[in-house]
Amino acid sequence: MNACIITFQSAYNYGAVLQAYALQEYLNENFAETKIIDYHNRAIDASYRNPNFVDFVHNPKNAIFKSIQGILYKGKKKKIDEFRNHYLRLTRRYDKNNIGDAQNEADVFITGSDQVWNYLIVNKDGTYYLDFVKQKKTCSYAASFGVASIPMEYQKFYREKLFNINYISVRENNGTEIVKDMTGHNAAVMPDPTLLLSRKVWDGLSVAPNIKGKYILVYKITKADELLDFSKKLSEKTGLPIVYIPNDLKSGSIGKLKTNVGPEEWLGYIKNAEYVVTNSFHGTVFSILFNKKFFSEVSAKVNPSTSRLKSLLRMFDLENRTIEQFTEEMITEELNSEIINNILVSQRNKAQNFFKEVFL
Repeated sequence: MNACIITFQSAYNYGAVLQAYALQEYLNENFAETKIIDYHNRAIDASYRNPNFVDFVHNPKNAIFKSIQGILYKGKKKKIDEFRNHYLRLTRRYDKNNIGDAQNEADVFITGSDQVWNYLIVNKDGTYYLDFVKQKKTCSYAASFGVASIPMEYQKFYREKLFNINYISVRENNGTEIVKDMTGHNAAVMPDPTLLLSRKVWDGLSVAPNIKGKYILVYKITKADELLDFSKKLSEKTGLPIVYIPNDLKSGSIGKLKTNVGPEEWLGYIKNAEYVVTNSFHGTVFSILFNKKFFSEVSAKVNPSTSRLKSLLRMFDLENRTIEQFTEEMITEELNSEIINNILVSQRNKAQNFFKEVFL
């Protein structure tokens, strides 16, 4: 059989491209020849463009900031493009005007994972609900709503679109409540695709950084609340330097700033760190996979999408590994690799059983 995934493959985000790669590889290895639909959502693509003349007229301060940031992150974007071109099996390019033709690409269509159902990101783009697919199997895999609840003005849209999908699975516990409320149906909670591949695969993909000695990796994906202050204090307590990889520079900078980092290098920075401090879902995922001593910032003040991070920590019984629950003993407390591996086996079996039903 042939399968196609629709997800956020065009985003300049490490987690986005790595989860797309992971689901592609997992399905291709176990169930079907799999490609990723090279679909481009206008809002997502626009969020990464450089400011134009109109932007400078209406908001010059923000346009100047985005221009400077664009220069600093030029290398990162180039490396993510190279990763996409090398590792992702993409179809021809599609947009809202021609996405209907994509139903000829496969027998089974999968939406997810990532926050493909987050109205704050995609608004009412029904493509991520596979509304372009007719008379073929459809499913969502670990799709994330990214929010705790759906506003009234979006509820009719969600009800209509979710009923189009044959097999629904979500990424966080909160998502099951939303699906139940919108459709009356039960949805399974599935592990993020990055958890489906073995440690050996990620070890082989990672590139070790050119750094001597131990360090603290700080990776920021959203605005930071206590993240930077906590990292400084951890550095003082341990005597270790900070390597800082921010998704943007809105919260300032600390330590040794790294902006031109590709996905393989990003994995290497996490793998070789002594500690990881992050408010990123996938930063936390790979900290767990690489058995790193990590601390996650789970703050609704700066990120409305905390439900998926809370579900991840709960899955591995690591809810205490947060900045808010930090204790001195946690500086030397190692993660229990045996427990983590047993949970991974259980989660992978659950995913396999889900896809067995889809691909029957």
